[in-house]
Amino acid sequence: MRIKLLPGERVLVRTRPSPLPLVGPVILGFVLLALGGFGLGFLMRRDVADLGDWQPVLLLVLLAVVVLLLLRVLVRPLLRWSSNRFVLTSMRLIHRRGAARRSEHQINLSAISQLQTEQGFIRRMVGSGTLIADLGFDRAHAYRDVPQIARFKQFVVQAISDLPLTRMFDGVDMEIDPQYARGGVGRNQDGRARQEWPHHEGRSERA
Repeated sequence: MRIKLLPGERVLVRTRPSPLPLVGPVILGFVLLALGGFGLGFLMRRDVADLGDWQPVLLLVLLAVVVLLLLRVLVRPLLRWSSNRFVLTSMRLIHRRGAARRSEHQINLSAISQLQTEQGFIRRMVGSGTLIADLGFDRAHAYRDVPQIARFKQFVVQAISDLPLTRMFDGVDMEIDPQYARGGVGRNQDGRARQEWPHHEGRSERA
């Protein structure tokens, strides 16, 4: 999956979700294979002669059922996982998913006001979790099953801190006086003090 980058933008991190959610489907897949193999072996025994002409039909039906169940419980989750991507660029946080039908969600790093992480016991053991980006005004987006979530969060925080000050004004390209950026009071040409707006902290982090 290639990301169409904006001018001056670069990719910092590209990763798939944690494979932990695949543990259940893989176990179910092995169980289905075992049961299907047992059933096929039973139907192919010579002492099952009472089935007569129904024996080949039952074999095909059983094989079809096993294949369909494998597609649903194993292949489908595997394809969904392999088509998921978390992409962190120097300007955006992007979540792509889907192979045949692709969807994409992206937010500007400058819009993130807080970052939170959520981890259950098992996910804490493998280092994955949910990253919640708080966008303010009761808006938030959750990125589930992020691998090495503590490290990924550090990358996001660092990318936000590296944003130029112009990015903190919804991407509007404006020149900012250094004295203004420090929250101080500048001077007019006649030497009189002029009132400055307080410096706006556009981002924060909550552990």
